[in-house]
Amino acid sequence: MSGEKRLSEFLSAIETWKACKNLVEIEENENVDQILNMNSDDIKTMTGEQCLSKAYELYAYGEYIESTRVKEKIVLDWADSSIWYIISTTMQNYGTQYTKWQEKYYSAIKENPLATDILIVKNHAEARVSLLSGKSDRIQKMAEILNNLARRR
Repeated sequence: MSGEKRLSEFLSAIETWKACKNLVEIEENENVDQILNMNSDDIKTMTGEQCLSKAYELYAYGEYIESTRVKEKIVLDWADSSIWYIISTTMQNYGTQYTKWQEKYYSAIKENPLATDILIVKNHAEARVSLLSGKSDRIQKMAEILNNLARRR
């Protein structure tokens, strides 16, 4: 079984659990890009009510971004633990006791096709987590600014 097939089984198990717990899936709001790209003139012309409604949309979008980051973090953690599980018994076969663990790690992965597939998944997930890190916090900050503007108007 390939690494991506194992990952899809793992993710479907998570989705099944979420469905059993009636956890609502947060969907992307397509109008948010207009809010995120507003300039200062646009913000100056907004009423207090408009500020509040756009702040709410930003809060919801921040939650969407955070849930997406968490999903990718789950994939990253799964890939990392799967790789260690697969190669743990063979790592001592590479190098000596003085060989760095990273050299043993990548040598063991290179010899195992499943571990190699999962390493690709891990690298992609790591890149996506890095891309999304901190983005939710910055969006929340923008929403707070709009909230504060609404109080003043």
